[in-house]
Amino acid sequence: MSRRALVLGAAGFLGSHLCRHLLESGWTVTALVRDARAPYVVRRLAGIAHDLRLVEGGAGDEGVLDRLVADCDAVFPFAGRSGATRSMTAPLLDLAANGASQLALLESLRRHAPHVRTVFPGSRLQYGRVLELPVVEETPTAPVSVYGVHKALGESYHLLYARVYGVQTCSLRISNPYGPGQDRADQAFGVVGTFLATAARGETLRLYGGGHQLRDYVYVRDLCRLFELAVTRPEAIGDVFNASGRGGTSLREMAETVLDVVGSGSIADAPWPDDAAAVETGDYVGSAAKAARVLGWQPAVSLQDGLALTWAELRTDLAGTR
Repeated sequence: MSRRALVLGAAGFLGSHLCRHLLESGWTVTALVRDARAPYVVRRLAGIAHDLRLVEGGAGDEGVLDRLVADCDAVFPFAGRSGATRSMTAPLLDLAANGASQLALLESLRRHAPHVRTVFPGSRLQYGRVLELPVVEETPTAPVSVYGVHKALGESYHLLYARVYGVQTCSLRISNPYGPGQDRADQAFGVVGTFLATAARGETLRLYGGGHQLRDYVYVRDLCRLFELAVTRPEAIGDVFNASGRGGTSLREMAETVLDVVGSGSIADAPWPDDAAAVETGDYVGSAAKAARVLGWQPAVSLQDGLALTWAELRTDLAGTR
């Protein structure tokens, strides 16, 4: 009998990749989306929609959740609102999407499905500006954006419910995810996807602060493996793990690799916009040693290979729109 997964926010970047990964791993997958006919849903779930059980509804709707959680073995709550800068202009929307929705899920699990495993998709932005690298799970957290605060809040809910009610959950603090299908219209939601699309048009990649800030890029399919491990390994329950890549890379070095992979585009320095500067965290490199030790996970895809894989799919997509 196959394991049963419920993916909330299944048409998002991470959610759609996880749906594919779980289907390939033999899971039966229920995908919760707001509108199954929406163009972005059709595009993101192309090729697998017929293998999914598609359900329309909101991730914060307790009635929908109560009905669905009792019929699965694991829940992956990816529905949310991305963007540190955007969170500062709409903090209450961010709270509803990244805080209250997690509490609604946990209440459904507590009341109706205490046996079901879940995992919170946390963020490196929970740490804020760090003083020492690499960042480990014990590093103090001091987020500098509303988004980071609400990610810390969501994680706190999950750990509290694990400790007090025995809900079988844990948290993964994701560094900088990237891969095919990432948003390419707004750098705030995925700089890799934006840079690849910009280079493909032969335009200029603009780097703030000289592009010297370090980032920790993790390929999306590596992340999918970790999320599956997090709901299948009992050692994960009640704990926190960094979901980090294979080391730090400066933004400039990443941009230069993008130009090499795409074969067009250019790079130019640009001043920090005030709103982005206010939430900039500086260098970040996470340690995945705990995930390796406890869960047996290590990121396998290098940035060079991951960029090539992402570009190959984007190039095919762009060719199909011409």
